[in-house]
Amino acid sequence: MIRIELKVEDYDLQRSLEPSFVSSLYENPEPGVWVKAAGTLGKMLRLEQHGDRITASCSTRIDEESLKSLLALETGLWYENPLRLLGKAPEPFRRILKALAEVYRGVRIPIAPHDAKYILLSVLLSRRADYRMVRRWCSAIWSRYDGDLEKLASLKPSVLREITRSYQLFEAVKVLRGIIRRFGSLEDWVEGLAAKPPELARLTLLSVEGIGPKLADSIILSISRAPYFAPCDVHLARLVRRMGLIPDFKLPVKSLCARYICVEDLAERYGLRPCPLRGSCLRAILTSKLGMLAGWFQTLAYLHGRSFCKAVKPACDKCPLKELCNLPNKGN
Repeated sequence: MIRIELKVEDYDLQRSLEPSFVSSLYENPEPGVWVKAAGTLGKMLRLEQHGDRITASCSTRIDEESLKSLLALETGLWYENPLRLLGKAPEPFRRILKALAEVYRGVRIPIAPHDAKYILLSVLLSRRADYRMVRRWCSAIWSRYDGDLEKLASLKPSVLREITRSYQLFEAVKVLRGIIRRFGSLEDWVEGLAAKPPELARLTLLSVEGIGPKLADSIILSISRAPYFAPCDVHLARLVRRMGLIPDFKLPVKSLCARYICVEDLAERYGLRPCPLRGSCLRAILTSKLGMLAGWFQTLAYLHGRSFCKAVKPACDKCPLKELCNLPNKGN
């Protein structure tokens, strides 16, 4: 047994892990307590936060530095305190980010490059699904098959229905089978993905049928040190629209994302052309304007969308951002 304690500042373990796909590898028996259920150190690692202290207990032999390195990634503490970067954000984004940061204090960006195959599955399952349900599906899959995604991909529909009858699992398995047919070893492919530069890994993901820009960006944000990736989900698009941050933006288009790179200097670095939609695309604009804050902004938008800025019956009267919203108390 090894036990270490980390002192943290402006950090909340619950708020950081809860919206992250890394949390699909954990059980959360009570607020502030996370027990790893699958992946590296699965069933052997327990995290707890008490005030400004994070305690990690590991029931297997591992050297302290290796454990600290893993903790930095999976808790999100590798990511510089975003409050220190707020001054670089242009207006009106700075005002919105500051307001969100005050409501959802301590949020960072957990990543698990060492458990990329688990992240791949949890992201695939998230398509048009409540993430709390995704975590339940993942828990059932880990308990039966752990990280053997090849085994999962080989199962008959009748066996898959024992986990869930939701179409998300069948669609995820279809994608896994497509990857195996095309690339051979799924595990080698996923490990290679985590080792690539984020922009090139994104292109690889987008070459797979069934993986679009939002899923690709969610995977990269969860396995790479790439906080400038912002998955354009419904929560992010709704908040940007209601706050009037970007007039008449467009969402990413797979046919373009699979051929181009959003940011000109990155496109030049990899010998590719910049996307012709970058002047109006939500992802490209956020990457350009917010840089290392883009993924953090998306996470805060998700938390706010789940709590207040809902599609149906938004809690406008209680919303802490209502004074900044272009559509206060209208709920549209």
